[in-house]
Amino acid sequence: MSEKVTRQDMEFTQPRTLKELLVEELHSANCDNYQQGKPVQRLDDESIKQLLDRIYEHIEKQALAVYHTTEPWALKAWAYSNILKDIIASEDSDGMVSELMSPVFDWQAGQDFDPITHYRERLGIEGKVPKTIQTYMETAGRIVSVLGRKRNYTDDEVIEYLKYAKKRYPHPTSYHLECVRVVGFLRRLPGADKDRKLPIPMPKMPTEFYQPTLSEQEIETLIWSTIIQNLEPDIVVRLVVASVYGGRRTELAELSSSDIHLDGDNSTIFIRTEKGGQRKPQPIPRGLVPLFAAPIEPMPGHRLQRHLRKICKKAGVDLPNRGGFHSSRRRVVTDVSKVEPSDINTSNFMRWAIPRGLTMVARYRQTPVEATDKAILEKHPYVKIWEQACPHILYLNTHYSSLYDNIQ
Repeated sequence: MSEKVTRQDMEFTQPRTLKELLVEELHSANCDNYQQGKPVQRLDDESIKQLLDRIYEHIEKQALAVYHTTEPWALKAWAYSNILKDIIASEDSDGMVSELMSPVFDWQAGQDFDPITHYRERLGIEGKVPKTIQTYMETAGRIVSVLGRKRNYTDDEVIEYLKYAKKRYPHPTSYHLECVRVVGFLRRLPGADKDRKLPIPMPKMPTEFYQPTLSEQEIETLIWSTIIQNLEPDIVVRLVVASVYGGRRTELAELSSSDIHLDGDNSTIFIRTEKGGQRKPQPIPRGLVPLFAAPIEPMPGHRLQRHLRKICKKAGVDLPNRGGFHSSRRRVVTDVSKVEPSDINTSNFMRWAIPRGLTMVARYRQTPVEATDKAILEKHPYVKIWEQACPHILYLNTHYSSLYDNIQ
């Protein structure tokens, strides 16, 4: 007599771990293969464990490649997007993904050595600034995603990664910098040779540098695009900072209303300069103060870059290949140096780090930066254009219209 089949037996049971998911998939595949007369895969515990270890390692590598970290959130995000999305209902995703991924976290914790964590700790001990650590860690993540977790890497393995890097970075400068970061990673592994070199000659930096720069006319076109394209204030303010102070993309992305102090002639903006630059507030020209009155919030750098490309395309500005806000920064440096004969004053206005070779006489006889900043802004070519555009922006840009009414 056959066993009675109940409704409960017919209901779908969601797998609780990746192992259960894998076993179900293997069972289903074996049934299909058996019916078609094809070989059936073994399902003993040892073969399943070996397969799972390879899957866990693959998940970790892919998370590294996409998110540059092996933290649990990255593993969960990649697994959900690429493996689990069709299995788990969106409203139950977080809890179910955590449960399904728990064996991956256990596998990760059981590994003998994590080069990513080790490298991050070493860079922190050495006092590297956060931006430098982020850049170095991205390279480390790519290495581990290609070659796997190891305490050391052979020359053959390094060559394998360099072949990958050469395709990823076809430009000589970018490839050279990646090779420099690879050497830094290899030298910081446990017991590594502190003088270790690449198994190939270090690629040379090109003698001619690719430095895409916007023209004066293109900067002016972008300024007037704030009206023509009716740009939102958080973009307008960043275009002002980019074309007046030469802000880098990361500095522009971090800007918020808390960095802006509005007080008539004493208004200032604080830009978190990168690369060891001088972090001092900079004066805002009186004629531009209304543009800074609208609230702004930080935004991701990649989103800001997309905004710039979209604005340039609509405005007919040909943004060069690999060009971005640094193309504007180079123009600002060039044009400020034309109206300010002192290299020291220009360097201070750009908030560059104080040059190491600066003589003591030059250090002592410097005019206070607050005074030189205001003097440069009075001669700044793009401040004049912004001052001409400002009343029109306040009146014609609908995002500023309420602000314009209040000023009147």
